[in-house]
Amino acid sequence: MLRGLILTNTSIGLLCSGLTLLALAGAARAENDRVKACLDLVSTLEQRECAHDLFRSASAELDEVYRRAIDQAASIEQTVPSRSEPVTLSRPEAIMASEKAWEAYRDAECWGVVGRPGGSGRLVWAYGCLAEKTLERIEEIKVPFDQR
Repeated sequence: MLRGLILTNTSIGLLCSGLTLLALAGAARAENDRVKACLDLVSTLEQRECAHDLFRSASAELDEVYRRAIDQAASIEQTVPSRSEPVTLSRPEAIMASEKAWEAYRDAECWGVVGRPGGSGRLVWAYGCLAEKTLERIEEIKVPFDQR
């Protein structure tokens, strides 16, 4: 059956590369149902537009939740008596620093790692990653770790 099939080092390398890419593509799966719905669309254009729109709406929601968290932290800080030990950042400042660090992580992960391979699916994966991480962040801010 395999008569006539000659494998060269180049063809073996290409075969291994192709199998590796298939394995990586299979491993990359969205966990959020809304992101999955975008990735299940037929064309790359539809997937990209859906993921981009989902990211934009999630970003708007995150901005709203974030502002409420800052306002709530500021009001709590005004009513809680000051501590005897020095605090380097107020609670609102700490939330702002956390958000800035999280945004840097999200962007590095989604654009630098997930969106790195190139090709027509690059933006689909990057926007899907951005949307999924943003939706996760919304839930984190709504219920901070110390209140779970």
